Amino acid sequence: MKKISVIILALSICGIAFALEISHVEPPNWWNNMEHDTLKILVYGDDFYGWHAKVKSRYAKLISQRTYEDPHYYGLTLKIKKAGKLDIEFINGNNTLSLPYVIKEREPHQIMTVSGSDVVYLVMPDRFSDGDKENNYIPGHADPIRPDHKWGRRGGDLRGIIDHLDYLEELGITALWMTPVYENNYVNCYHGYTPTNSYEIEPYLGDFETYHELVDKCRRKGIKIIQDHIVNHVAPNHPLAVNPPSPEWINGSIDDHLNCNYRIMDITDIYGPEELKKHPIEGWFAGYLTDMNMSNPEVVDYFTYHAIWWVETMKLDGIREDTYAYSDMKGLSKWAKELKREYPDLFIVGEIMDFDRTRLSYYFNHGVKNYLSSVADFGFSSEIYQLIVEDKPVAKFYREIANDFIYRDPNMMLSFLDNHDMGRFYSAVDGNMSDYLNALTLLFGMRGIPQLFYGNEIGMPGGHDPENRDRFPGGFEDMEQNAFTSDGRSDEQNMIFEQVRSFTSLRKKHPGLFKDDMKHDLFDDIYMVIRKDPSSGYELLIAYNSGTKTQSASFSRISENAHSEYEEIKKPYNGDLSIELSAKEIVIPGKEAVMILLK
Repeated sequence: MKKISVIILALSICGIAFALEISHVEPPNWWNNMEHDTLKILVYGDDFYGWHAKVKSRYAKLISQRTYEDPHYYGLTLKIKKAGKLDIEFINGNNTLSLPYVIKEREPHQIMTVSGSDVVYLVMPDRFSDGDKENNYIPGHADPIRPDHKWGRRGGDLRGIIDHLDYLEELGITALWMTPVYENNYVNCYHGYTPTNSYEIEPYLGDFETYHELVDKCRRKGIKIIQDHIVNHVAPNHPLAVNPPSPEWINGSIDDHLNCNYRIMDITDIYGPEELKKHPIEGWFAGYLTDMNMSNPEVVDYFTYHAIWWVETMKLDGIREDTYAYSDMKGLSKWAKELKREYPDLFIVGEIMDFDRTRLSYYFNHGVKNYLSSVADFGFSSEIYQLIVEDKPVAKFYREIANDFIYRDPNMMLSFLDNHDMGRFYSAVDGNMSDYLNALTLLFGMRGIPQLFYGNEIGMPGGHDPENRDRFPGGFEDMEQNAFTSDGRSDEQNMIFEQVRSFTSLRKKHPGLFKDDMKHDLFDDIYMVIRKDPSSGYELLIAYNSGTKTQSASFSRISENAHSEYEEIKKPYNGDLSIELSAKEIVIPGKEAVMILLK
């Protein structure tokens, strides 16, 4: 994307030189036939003092304009009429400057709806695959590639993901979530959560042309695109942080601000002092990321147009909203409502990193109207961890899942074993194959939208950040192993990969099994789940024997249909399995989980 750079120099009657330089405009363009046909534009320049704007065009009408306390910004509100190129004229006495602005012809965009039958793949582009060596050196960039630094860039990019879309297709992925692709011209920001220009793509990752190619090729393969989005914060060298339009745009200042203490409990505590809410909501994330004030309607509008621009430009299917809990929820609710007004089927998932299921439900219960489609289910992740890793009694696990009524729609929650902010589950079980496959069976069988973190499908190890963000084997030319191919994977890695692929294949073949609610039951040490496809009558049985000995259990209380045959999706890792369909009884070895399709 090319930045606008226009300069005018003129002499006033007093002989004083007037100068105005406009660097860029946000959003950079708009479209006709949008629900949001009233557009608020933020113009960046060196000094708008004494200037005003005028628009004479059949394509748009100037409704209002305003100056800000900081003269580097000028605000315009336009009513969009039709597609075309208009000139925004800035005037200061006898001096004028013409700023071109384009209203594009809107192209049809059919959002592919994300549902419980999907499988989401989370990838950090920098750590996945280096497909374009030409962008491995960006002159003047504050964050160069540093292979030996634990928080340094590695060189992965969008081209690397494109190169391995066949791998994702083979794995059965239906939705791709990449960590942010915005420009991050700051130190130690390979992850993308330190935006310095939210309308540009990070040059180490690629450009708009490459991003478009990635989206187009994903859509041809039926893979939906979920973009990581951030309203909570920007980098301290972002223009909005260095000199915001007015002080009310950010919470605090670079020299004087609160630090985020991450205490979500202080936000959800209905009895707590209001003062305690300030640190998590108004505090600067990590102590240095400038906190945007989402209680300010202007900031809400700014990020609303920003998100819509990306959805429309890249033809996105969803948005994952980073650090959702640490922004003003009223402002976020207005933001999401406006996105849903433009795109009713847009998938919006909020990140609330709290492992307490009750606190998590504060953001996704039946009463809250925040227009979220989903939340990241850290609570469910914790329950599986406790069950498999810590040997939590299965009866307690059962009772916790029985409390899913606290959520608005449990089957739409994004469930996972681990992600980029957690130690990898494979390391948590010390590489125990049986435990790992048991956890995957529960993840793919139970309610929710399963999300894999890149490498889960081959049992990548790793502790907490940065050990959990290692390079994918085979994605970089200096690596000896290539896990993108079956020949390059170890026997154990192939076993995990094929098991995951069997789960994803089932979801593709029988999506109806995963769109409705589940039923569950507890029989001694055996936890059982039934998923039913109302249209076909098929049922899916998931069973986990938490005991150490082979046991039998009846699933008659949760299975409604009679079945004459079954197909085993996961073979027990230890011992033999038997099932008697007429009696609806299963015999399952100890410490084993199975998934069986009842026909």
